[in-house]
Amino acid sequence: MIIAIDGPAGSGKSSTARTVVSRLNALYIDTGAMYRAVALYCLDNNVSAETVVSEITLGLEQSADGVNVFLNGKNVSARIRSQEVSDMSSQVSQIASVRDLMVNQQRALAAKATSEGGTVVMEGRDIGTVVFPSADYKFFLVADPRVRAERRVAQLKEKGEDAEVSTLLSEIIERDKRDEGREHSPLRKASDAIEIDTSGLLFEDQVDKILGVISGNEG
Repeated sequence: MIIAIDGPAGSGKSSTARTVVSRLNALYIDTGAMYRAVALYCLDNNVSAETVVSEITLGLEQSADGVNVFLNGKNVSARIRSQEVSDMSSQVSQIASVRDLMVNQQRALAAKATSEGGTVVMEGRDIGTVVFPSADYKFFLVADPRVRAERRVAQLKEKGEDAEVSTLLSEIIERDKRDEGREHSPLRKASDAIEIDTSGLLFEDQVDKILGVISGNEG
């Protein structure tokens, strides 16, 4: 089966998806990481994504620590998590040719896994609406922008980086506008997706909500 988890930046979808994957022994397709890798290539080479799509080859590999991301054969899993790459990925994801490449790769990865009887968990911003509108389960995670900014500050502090909540709050609000207003595959909730507001939830609670729906123990 295919499980789609969508939502804006900082809503908790990536960490939630990884935990759901471990609980279900599923394949995790980190779509956000794929866009981040394209963004990193553009930053490293000072080029526009529109002109270099054909030069980019991406790969995902499951590991004990999660998913390793390979850009043209090099492991860039750590480098794609910077704030600069995050900001650029939002811009890159608006480009039609980039989205076409990513969607085709995501569908191919999922098709291979499900054809072998596996379960796929895919998170992003348009999984339930564009990539897999017929996904078996669809979830849409949301959270108050300030809560999302505070979470991001905490994550950066763990890495030894300083950041101001007010600055990140402005960036998150601006990113939401870009993601929701982009011409191609905008961020929006699928009509049949289950919305989960993670603002006041403990992490385990949001994971349990999703697993409860999948197991049939929660509506």
